[in-house]
Order: sequence, then C-alpha cells, then structure tokens
Amino acid sequence: MEKSDARSLYMLAGFLVFIYTVPFAVGVMSDNVFYDMQWLADLATVVMSGLMQGGVYAMFAVGLTLIFGVMRVINVAHGEFVVLGAYLTFVVFNSPQFLGYGVYIDPLLAMFITLPIAFCLGYLVQKVLLNAVVGGPELTPLLITFGLGISMINIIEWIFSTDYRTIPYFPDAFQITENIRLGKNKVISFLIAFFITFGVFFFLKFHRLGKAIRATAQNADVAMVCGIDIYRVYLITFGLATALAVAGGTLVSIQFGFNPETGLTYTVIAFAIIVLGGRGHYVGAFIGALMLGVLENLVSFMVPNGTAMVEMAAYGTMVLVLLVRPRGLFGPKVD
Repeated sequence: MEKSDARSLYMLAGFLVFIYTVPFAVGVMSDNVFYDMQWLADLATVVMSGLMQGGVYAMFAVGLTLIFGVMRVINVAHGEFVVLGAYLTFVVFNSPQFLGYGVYIDPLLAMFITLPIAFCLGYLVQKVLLNAVVGGPELTPLLITFGLGISMINIIEWIFSTDYRTIPYFPDAFQITENIRLGKNKVISFLIAFFITFGVFFFLKFHRLGKAIRATAQNADVAMVCGIDIYRVYLITFGLATALAVAGGTLVSIQFGFNPETGLTYTVIAFAIIVLGGRGHYVGAFIGALMLGVLENLVSFMVPNGTAMVEMAAYGTMVLVLLVRPRGLFGPKVD
C-alpha cells in the first residue's frame, strides 16, 4: 500500500471517529443513551437504516460528481432533478387512477418510463444551455443552473401545488432479529441504488464510451486530440447524471414525503457527499454517501429534536471537510 493510500485510510478512520463521536456525546449529555439491549437494537437499526439511505444518496451524488468531474460545471439544480424524478414517479404511479382504473403502476417499474425521459431532458439542457459555457468561468454555469432550478420549482408548484405528496410502497418491515426491523422500502431502494451505482461504475471502467468520459474528465484537450468528440461526451454525461438524479427521486419518493421545495435539501446532501469523498472521485462519493447517511440517522436518534438537526449534519460535514481537507478524503492532491 502506498503512503498516500495509507494516509487516506488514517484520515478516513480519524474523521469517522470524530463525526460519530459528536452525536454520541450529545446523546450522553441529554440522557438519550441507555446501554440496555433494546437501545442497542435500536442503535443497530438506525445504523443499518443509515447505510440503506446512504446508498440512495450515493446514486444521485455520483451524477453530480460526473458533471463536475467531466465538465467542471457546478450544477446547483441537481436536487431539483431529484424532486422532478419523485413527481414523474408520482404521475406514472397514479396514471391508471387518472384514467379511471382502480390500480396503480409499481413505482420501480415507472423508472423504465422516467429514466429515458430524464436522459433526454439532461441531454437537451446540456445542448441548449451549458455546452456554450463549458470551459469558461465557473460562475456562468452556476448561475444558469441556479436559474434552471428556480424555474423547475415554479413549474412544479404551478402543476402540482406546494402540498406534500407520498407514494405508499411496502410499508411493512423485514424482521432481522427479535428487536431489529428494517423497512422493506429502504432495503429495496438500497439494492436498486447499489445495482445502478455500480452499473455506472463498471460502465465508466470498461465500456468504450465510459473510457471516453473518463479521458475527457482527465484532460479534455488531450481527449479531443485523440479523436474523442468531447461535446458528445458532455451531452451523454449530463443526460446520464440527470437520469441518476431522477432515479434517486424515484427511490426517495417511496420512503419520504416530497414537495417542490425539497430539492434544496438533496442538492446540499449531494454537494456534502462529493466534498467529503473528493470532487470527481466516484468511489469516494459512494463511501461519503454511506457515511453521511449513517451520520444523519445517528443525529436523528441521539440528539433531542434531532430530526430538525439532520440538515445541519450535511451542512456541518461539508464545512468541516472544506476547512480541514478541501480536496476531500479521497480526492487527488492539488499542487
């Protein structure tokens, strides 16, 4: 093992100890820690639920990592694409009801409809709005995607109102042990997210087009000299990232309620993950997502009124990493 790899592992271990010690310390001070068998079973449930949730986070965070890694574009509308995925799933799920039939379409099957739509939408956004500004000042695409996100929020509110929506899906749970139960929707979401995330990873690793995307991410000018059509790569990358965000919206929608303004939360989560894992580092994004998912669940479990503090966990983690190690736990060293 190289020294840099060993240093990253030590950094990861130290960071894990620190960020997970804080909610435990608050729990001890607020008498929320009991050390009996039931409390330990609840803790195990919370940790496993956090890993399940982190797997879903990883899927749409990898999309944001792709966009930044390939084009150096800061897409602040990424969370709005997640919410768009939730609403597209809601429409497909309820479409037989709208037509007068007393059945529903499985929300996971809805992805066969929503993901091609999402890819085409991302392809169009890149072609019409972003291709002309890639490689320019970073502020320009940031402002464009900010305006796009605000527009998406207003369009969704105009169509669906600001009411929270839910999609009921497997409300019961798997009985792991006598005291540990995991929601079926969480487990199913994690398995699908895991499959999609690593499918993308292997596509980037072994497929010819995936190698072209990685080459463009490393050096667009050299990739172009080698015959790679980098503007086609940009279109496919943004389309793929949008599809990942919309797939994340589907998996989020079967676990949590959503409304047009919840996109900001998912944007912050995605940015916290890529800052934590290392900008442009795909495996780092996956590990960072699992870490953040567990941290959010521990905060909710340990801290009094912790549900209201969950968002602060993402903000705080992102700020701390930027202050201590700006390149993230797995990001390459920048001279």
